[in-house]
Amino acid sequence: MRLAVISDTHGNGVAFEAVINDLRQQSPDAVVFLGDLVMRGPQPVECLELLNSLDPLTSIRGNHDNYFSRYSDAADWIPKNDKDAMNLRQFIYNKKLLSADEQHWIGHLPTEYVFKIGDFQAELYHASPNSLGKITWPGATEEELDLLHKEDETQLVLFGHIHHAFTRNAKGRLIVNCGSVGLPFDGDNRASYSIIDIQGKNISTQIRRVSYDIERVIRIAKDRSMPDIEPFEEAVRKAVFTYSFNKSAV
Repeated sequence: MRLAVISDTHGNGVAFEAVINDLRQQSPDAVVFLGDLVMRGPQPVECLELLNSLDPLTSIRGNHDNYFSRYSDAADWIPKNDKDAMNLRQFIYNKKLLSADEQHWIGHLPTEYVFKIGDFQAELYHASPNSLGKITWPGATEEELDLLHKEDETQLVLFGHIHHAFTRNAKGRLIVNCGSVGLPFDGDNRASYSIIDIQGKNISTQIRRVSYDIERVIRIAKDRSMPDIEPFEEAVRKAVFTYSFNKSAV
């Protein structure tokens, strides 16, 4: 079985469309999405439509998607700091473009999924089993990586959130982060996703990087008067984290 793993589109429909064009050439048997569909990019509606076009096996809720279940209205959100205020601006922008039903769907996606095929089992999360925002960096210890699963029989863990693609083995278990479609932060500004091939208990993985028209998504953001265009533009150009002095909060 061939599984395509995508995550963290963050409202960048131009990048998402390029990934889908590449993904379809890989002929996956199924697609899974690991969260953060919207927020920070200018195209939330397009990203939702593109995700639906893939008919994914599952879509997981990310920490930014969770805002749509956490806050019923923007007036309920009292920002605690500058970064929180920026996220509120993004929330207001997204609410203007997404219907109430679309907001509810995004905000109430499941937070985990267990994938099984024969004797093979994988666990899927946005960030970790117990948190939508936990940071597990590529250089984490085996003990830290071992916290990313719940069940002993799990052979593969898939997660997103950190916008850094990597593949690691930890205590006999394969850990794969597919990176970010819409906002990579690992210095490579091409969109990132993963292809996982499963044959019995054998696994092979690849991280695919896909170039896209960065200038186009920046133009769309400006044409739509998206808030906080400057950090978005720098992030998509340089593939670096530009939203806070604290890199632990992606």
